[in-house]
Amino acid sequence: MSTATARPARPAQVKASLPLLLVISVIGLGLVFLGGYRAAYSAGLAGTPGTLTVASCGQSGRPGVCTGVFRAADGSVTDPAATVSASGNPAKGRALDVDRLGAGDYGPISLAHSVGWLALILFGLMLAASLPSSLLGRRAEGSPRAARAAGRLGFAVLALFVGAGVFGMMALVLSFTVS
Repeated sequence: MSTATARPARPAQVKASLPLLLVISVIGLGLVFLGGYRAAYSAGLAGTPGTLTVASCGQSGRPGVCTGVFRAADGSVTDPAATVSASGNPAKGRALDVDRLGAGDYGPISLAHSVGWLALILFGLMLAASLPSSLLGRRAEGSPRAARAAGRLGFAVLALFVGAGVFGMMALVLSFTVS
């Protein structure tokens, strides 16, 4: 008797969870695009790579923010009042590898940042894959083919989650070891 009452409730539960899964998937796609955008800059693949010669760090109550002169690697751009977030407290006169994202917007070029953005991309992919995985899992009741596909997609989601965790930990370790 309990199975008869549980069956009609299942379609209502599925319909109620679809908007939430759709929102989670859209958030995941947003994280993928944000991570891809920022990873390209932090690896020096986009923007204008160059060096910032540190004039001062941590001044005027802004710890971790360095100001100095930015010079593009190809010599096309020079900015005497560039600011960038920097880990630690670099000494005056030290050259930092940075990337010019736009007018007055600079970001560090580093392996730690690139790996961190890659972790965000993997996490976003995991969130985006949650909708098709869940929908396939719900169809799997009567179809062995759908069950196999749901199992494979579920494993891919788990692999993306583990990959995001591994790359996140790598970024954390690299941020402490690479200067």
